[in-house]
Amino acid sequence: MTYNSELPPSDVSEQSISLELTCPIGLENILEKELHDLGLFNTRLGEAQVKLSTDLRGMYLACLWSRVATRVMMPLATFKVDSADDLYQGVSDIDWSEHLHADNTIAIDCHGTNHSIRNTQFGAVRTKDAIADYFTKLNGRRPSVEKQNPDIRIAVKIRRDQAIVSLDLSGESMHRRGYRQHGAMAPLKENLAAGLLLRAGWSKDSKYQQIVDPMCGSATFLVEAALISMNIAPGSRRQYWGFKGWKKHDHRLWQQLNDIAKNERVAPSELTVSFQGTDREQKAIAASRENIKRAGLTGVIDVSMSAFQQHDFDWSKQPTLIIVNPPYGERLGDEMALVALYRQLGDWAIENAMEGEMMLLTSSENLARQIPIRPEKSTRVINGGLECRAYRFPIAEDRIKAGSREQVGLSSGAQMVVNRLQKNQKKLNKWLDREKITCYRVYDADMPEYSVAVDIYNDWAHVQEYQAPKSVDEQKAQQRLFEVVSAIPTALNIPETNVVVKQRIRQSGKQQYEKVDQLNHEMFVEEYGCDFIVNLKDYLDTGLFLDHRPVRKIIQEKANGKRFLNLFCYTASGSVHAGQGGAKTTLSVDMSNTYTEWARRNIELNEFSDRDHKVVRADCFEWLRNAEEEFDLIFMDPPTFSNSKKMAGVLDIQRDHVDLIDLAMARLHQEGELIFSNNYRRFELDPELNERYEIENITRQSLDPDFDRNQKIHQCWILKHK
Repeated sequence: MTYNSELPPSDVSEQSISLELTCPIGLENILEKELHDLGLFNTRLGEAQVKLSTDLRGMYLACLWSRVATRVMMPLATFKVDSADDLYQGVSDIDWSEHLHADNTIAIDCHGTNHSIRNTQFGAVRTKDAIADYFTKLNGRRPSVEKQNPDIRIAVKIRRDQAIVSLDLSGESMHRRGYRQHGAMAPLKENLAAGLLLRAGWSKDSKYQQIVDPMCGSATFLVEAALISMNIAPGSRRQYWGFKGWKKHDHRLWQQLNDIAKNERVAPSELTVSFQGTDREQKAIAASRENIKRAGLTGVIDVSMSAFQQHDFDWSKQPTLIIVNPPYGERLGDEMALVALYRQLGDWAIENAMEGEMMLLTSSENLARQIPIRPEKSTRVINGGLECRAYRFPIAEDRIKAGSREQVGLSSGAQMVVNRLQKNQKKLNKWLDREKITCYRVYDADMPEYSVAVDIYNDWAHVQEYQAPKSVDEQKAQQRLFEVVSAIPTALNIPETNVVVKQRIRQSGKQQYEKVDQLNHEMFVEEYGCDFIVNLKDYLDTGLFLDHRPVRKIIQEKANGKRFLNLFCYTASGSVHAGQGGAKTTLSVDMSNTYTEWARRNIELNEFSDRDHKVVRADCFEWLRNAEEEFDLIFMDPPTFSNSKKMAGVLDIQRDHVDLIDLAMARLHQEGELIFSNNYRRFELDPELNERYEIENITRQSLDPDFDRNQKIHQCWILKHK
């Protein structure tokens, strides 16, 4: 940064001011260097802050030019706090008339508690009372409280038995430059982005000729880089400052410094560096273009909606700084899905930006290791509440890990999976379009060594790894899973972040209902005019059994005017289809709290009344033994085995299906139909049932093309009274 040190004469006092400039943790040295570049050398480092002794002009320069600082605080007093009265008295002892008028508006921010100040709101109220009483005693008038943009913002920090009272001269966090709307996507704050750029060596006169962000999100890195290159003061767009209501504020001096800053800007036509970014999310690109426009940088920064692997970047300007904040992965399955992304990112950087550098921000050390370049150093920072590290990767021959050049692109195994996925997808496309199906199975252990099922839910992939036999090497199985996960984005054009990985193992009792995560990852999907809530991450199953799609369609076609009973209803998708088909009433029974609540929400989502479409939590065996109602259409899809504590006994479908079917048929109208299904692969229907009922095996008709290959995924029959 540059500024003109020759200013017109000013009446402002040269009295020294002690300041504390806070900043993102890990960037203290960068903030101190910024201050030194401004000619402000009387500094001292602390954790997440730099202390500065300067004058009024130095304070204004720090506010106007610091790209890294979060707030500029001026401590007024430090005192011991053993009681609420101590806080009141310590605040009262400050000469407030030196800093504000009785007619000013104020806001109090209290941070921290101790044994006597047990909540921050109480601390703020006691501070406000002390200031109000101070002015009332002085002249009979008192400041009023204004939470939004007050004239003066006062900060109280309590730690153990000590309180520090300061003026917040910045007024609000300085990461708010004015070009990004509050609440916009991406947690990466502007001052953290700027600090990482400076850490990477980006400057107005840096060696880099271009900057590329391959996952630009809302373009924060690119905008901050352009502001640096154009020498635009980051504080020049801000309208609100905490010092503007301060009695010692010198408006003339502040305006002079702003005028000088404007004159020091580099015009877009004078830039010799370029700024490029991509993101595969439309929402991200829309946000980035809006931010670029609001920052006045339209035509300076080029962003495109594209996956970086497929985008045709202009690499004519070298050396390049690649800076990227990729997804981190919140759990093992997510992290596994991102391994391929990080490997591809590193290989792409090597291929296109030799002799440049890549700065990568991530919370996952394991993912950072996937970059095939040895990092030079890393910086610990906090991003969006997560502890992260910013890694610097010099892109040079002597930094590339052994064997990395041979690993560029997908492995032969992953490419084999790509080919199979694309073949399967092509085979299904006409049927999917004709039936308007958006949730389907695209792969089911087609190649035995890649023993997974891949289901598509809109633009998400749900990967279930079947439990490998003990004879299979664990590392080899994991490598194959990595290959499947890395193949999916390329083969199916699905973002890496939209790949969810689970391991499917036999579960019994309440295990089948237990959560595997708590991310509340819900989405809506549609099937034959019905809407459903699915959750891809929190449970082993998603809330919609895709193999039963044709069975649900059969139910919908048969349901008009019928009284429908759904036993072992799960999330009541069958009941929703019955309702859509015109069922007179539906009753859904399941013993799980989780799934009966989910069932009610699915029914409500489709706007069916709970008067005619009821959900009951009960053991289906016990409910059938005590039920007296009669139904025209019954659907029953019991589990293979269950020993839930909520049941009176243990359910074994092979052993118990005759009793279960007899109980259900007792509730079926003489002209009614029972659709009975289960997914036990070795299941055999007891021949004695043929003596009592008319039975039609509809298993073949109950499988759609996406389950053609695995015709034993379930068996299905229709039973009628003779």
